[in-house]
Amino acid sequence: MSLLSSFLNALKIRFYTTRFFVGMCITFFVISLQFISVSQVQSFFERIEGMLYDVRLNATLPAEKRRFEENIVIIDIDEKSMQEQGRYPWSRSKVAQLVESLHEAGVVVIAFDIFFAEPERNPVNEIIGKNKNLPDSFVSTITSLTESVDADSQFARVLSDSEVVLGFLFDNQAKTTGHLPPSSIIWQKTNNEVSEITSFTKVLGNIEKLQTSAIGAGFINSVPESDGFIRKASLVLNYNNTLYPSLALEAARVYTLNDTVQTVTKSSQNISWLQGISFGKHVIPTNENGQILIPFRGKARSFEYISATDVLNNRLPENKLDGAIAFVGTSAVGLADLRTTSVGVQYPGVEVHANVFESLIHPEILPVEPDTSLAISLLFILITGVLLSFSMTKQSPGNILLISALFFVIHITINWYLWVGAKVSLPLFQNLLLIALMTLYYAGIGFMIESYKRKNIKGMFNQYVPPAYIDKLIKAGSDLQLKSEKRNMSVLFADIRGFTQLSENFTPEELSEFMHIYLTEITSIIFDHKGTIDKYVGDMVMAFWNAPLDDKEHAKNAVTTALNMIKATEQLSGTFAERGWPDIQIGIGISSGDMNVGDMGSTYRKAYTVLGDEVNLASRIESLTKYYGVDILISENTLVQLNDEVYYRQVDKIKVKGKDTAVKVYQPLGFSKNIDSATENALNTHQKAINAYRTGKWDDAIGLFSQLKQNEFGSSPIYDIYLNRLKSLKNKAPSSSWNGVYTHKTK
Repeated sequence: MSLLSSFLNALKIRFYTTRFFVGMCITFFVISLQFISVSQVQSFFERIEGMLYDVRLNATLPAEKRRFEENIVIIDIDEKSMQEQGRYPWSRSKVAQLVESLHEAGVVVIAFDIFFAEPERNPVNEIIGKNKNLPDSFVSTITSLTESVDADSQFARVLSDSEVVLGFLFDNQAKTTGHLPPSSIIWQKTNNEVSEITSFTKVLGNIEKLQTSAIGAGFINSVPESDGFIRKASLVLNYNNTLYPSLALEAARVYTLNDTVQTVTKSSQNISWLQGISFGKHVIPTNENGQILIPFRGKARSFEYISATDVLNNRLPENKLDGAIAFVGTSAVGLADLRTTSVGVQYPGVEVHANVFESLIHPEILPVEPDTSLAISLLFILITGVLLSFSMTKQSPGNILLISALFFVIHITINWYLWVGAKVSLPLFQNLLLIALMTLYYAGIGFMIESYKRKNIKGMFNQYVPPAYIDKLIKAGSDLQLKSEKRNMSVLFADIRGFTQLSENFTPEELSEFMHIYLTEITSIIFDHKGTIDKYVGDMVMAFWNAPLDDKEHAKNAVTTALNMIKATEQLSGTFAERGWPDIQIGIGISSGDMNVGDMGSTYRKAYTVLGDEVNLASRIESLTKYYGVDILISENTLVQLNDEVYYRQVDKIKVKGKDTAVKVYQPLGFSKNIDSATENALNTHQKAINAYRTGKWDDAIGLFSQLKQNEFGSSPIYDIYLNRLKSLKNKAPSSSWNGVYTHKTK
């Protein structure tokens, strides 16, 4: 009992969390989208839902075209027919001949995806009208021939002897023409019936002579959805409060020998609406608009196409059309009635009618769109919202993504199963939208919380531990062990010149503020270029590159950092001057090579640091920047790894205190891409001076160094150093072992 009580209490807590409440708000927001009357929103939903429907339909098209006992064919007025029979429109006498040929070939029902809105000109009337001076006797004679040469009369006689359904077109933008026969649909409309069937007030019908001779008539309108795709077919449309059948429905009625089509309505709470139509034994469910989903047999030309000229010239095999249902249309260039459908964007309109006709004769192939689909969809959304709000609350982002993927799979699977197993089409997009929004919200909240925690951890420790080190620790957790290892790295030392004397000009508060501003700026530059702060010792900053994170360009990043530190120091000096503080100058030493890096220290305290000869060298050459009057010195090992990306001048070849091996040190001046010709010439002169000094050509060296000093290239103290050395060397010639190395006795 206590276990159940604990579970219920936990459930209650979960239900009352803010995040659960927000999740339910998202759910009701998605539900409300179904009822928003903004056309752009509804069009967007219909477009996405239509795309999902198209994917589902195309994925389940039969590998082999379905076959039934009925032989449905398309009689195509194609290019071949126009070449042999003449350009279209043809004379009604030729159309009559086509109908006769089809009738004689055994076609039982002919449906025209064409309408005949205007009478054809009678040749007798044409002759009389254009020749006003003909003798009365001649006029009387040829007038008696009027009926015999009247193409409409010929066509009407053929229609009366055949089972032909003519097409007509509803169009509210046109002027009503032609004759509309009594409808074959019996609309048992009640006073409280809510009709969602599309209404028209204008029609382009056939001339009365032809229409009264035909056995039936049906509209040829296609009703595209908001994205222009035809996925549904209207079986009935409302014209002046009378329902009329589509061409396919009327052809199906005639084919099944039924006199009328009945509407099927459903009532609830004194409200009724259209639910389907029936003729004979066939009951066809529709939506409230009188529409069905078109069960396409396949891509374009899934039905057999027969050229009209082959029918007229009797080129068909015997019994080819025996018992067939023929839909007459045209595919000729300029005349083709092509539509955008789920199975193709160049789909013949006449074939749409053929697909609909086949589904009316065989309702078992019809996809079902239940009139309760909206209620079912909203129920799915509500259940999904509750489950997601409950299951995603207080979960980690990883678990939220797994839950989201699971719900995506469940919804898609259910939707697919209903489509494949029961031909039931239900909306899917809003369910997927809900899952996506829930995932974004809960995962976003999860990431924000984790980010906040990480930020707190970094905020607590980044003053003591390198930020990259913290990130690696957070990512690896307890699995990370940063043991000491040897790496090729770069290390930098930076120190403020004369800091002891400078600090005497500050109060303790000012000194603290001064150091805070300076170290914040310098540290930011180091971090921006992938460096790791090792330590601060008073005004000295030590940093290194290529640990704990890999950095193949560690030498370049270290030198770039140094150059930017010099610029930043100059800018800070300007800021400090405004506050009455003294200018500052810094010296920087950089060396590269193999170093030991890792956690080092005692049981009580450890530090992530670097050790090695190259570290000591960087510290030594930093202290020599003041001696040479330069702001940056780098070792030869660092220079080699720069790949000529900076321009520099060689400062000296020296032995530092504590080392017996001589090293060359250089001053980086800027990036090679920014060097000008004057600087390049000066650097060449500088290098010639250094070479003359090393090879004992004292006079040449003195001349070159004097020229450089006079031209004020770079800092002058270095030239004074060399000129003083050369003066001493000339007075006292060095030994034969002279190699240009200068040994420093102090740090």
